[in-house]
Amino acid sequence: MTDDDRERRLAWAHGEATLQRLGAMLAPVCFRAPGRPDFQPMQVAPWADEPGAAAWPGILRRLRGEWPCVPFGRTDRPDGLGDDWAARDPGDDHGHGYASNHDWQWQASDDPLALVLTLEPPPGTPLKRLTRTVRAVADAPALELTLAIDVDAPCTLPVALHPTLRLDLGEAELELPHAGPAVAYPVPAEPGVSWLAPGRVYTDLRAAPRADGGTLDLTRFPLPVDTEELLQVTAVGGPVRLHHRGVGWALQLDWDRRLLPDAMLWVSHRGRRHAPWNGRHLALGIEPVNGVFDLGRVAEPPAGHALAARRGLALQPGAPTLLHYRLAGLPT
Repeated sequence: MTDDDRERRLAWAHGEATLQRLGAMLAPVCFRAPGRPDFQPMQVAPWADEPGAAAWPGILRRLRGEWPCVPFGRTDRPDGLGDDWAARDPGDDHGHGYASNHDWQWQASDDPLALVLTLEPPPGTPLKRLTRTVRAVADAPALELTLAIDVDAPCTLPVALHPTLRLDLGEAELELPHAGPAVAYPVPAEPGVSWLAPGRVYTDLRAAPRADGGTLDLTRFPLPVDTEELLQVTAVGGPVRLHHRGVGWALQLDWDRRLLPDAMLWVSHRGRRHAPWNGRHLALGIEPVNGVFDLGRVAEPPAGHALAARRGLALQPGAPTLLHYRLAGLPT
């Protein structure tokens, strides 16, 4: 594969964006507006060009920005998950799905502002074809994205999008309207590191219960502690914004919440000390999801759990299921 084949770039009056074949990951992204500094909101993991990076699993090798996860979720059962969480067989060992770990194929587009990638998973899965379109909005610092999911047979799969945003631009504030509760991961997201009380259900992200009896404000960054956290915020009610106070921009994420009703938050705040993370990953994943955390491939929650009804996205053959979403830079 040549470097030119590995990634392609969109450029328009209000910015530029790079899309890569591996995992169909989108980053870096740069938004521009008169009188403002360039705004690059998407996380790019620092190890992609380091020696030995090629040995990491596909999803880690060039981890960056935003990408689709179909089916979404880990393929190993976390230690400490109770027996009341029924076991499920993920069917493969591709964390966050085959599509997150393999090269997609470029497709021709008549739109000079669009890039298109497709992927056909191997036999043995109900997935027939994924088509990802990234389109620049001609008159705005924004990108419109579409994911088309084609299946061969009726199925219900956990599905998520995976926007991962930088937290190294100074003070940032999360604006996440939601009508339902936030639900903490059922076990520590990173054993020996995570602060949140596992399994707790609460309404105020500004006072997330900690295991030591205190609270943690998950709307203002940087946090006072280094940690790794996972939680799911249910019934998201509108666009989500991350305001970067020091640079005069906000990143807005909007999506079809009829299909993906919740947002899983991945707070990666220098908590992972092992390679390749090495205590240097500072990012916030805001992941539109239909499923149970990242556990839907390996476990089913007990009856009565706050996420028990989150079975995944119901998919039918014959016509693709379309997920529409938008990333926009908003001068503030």
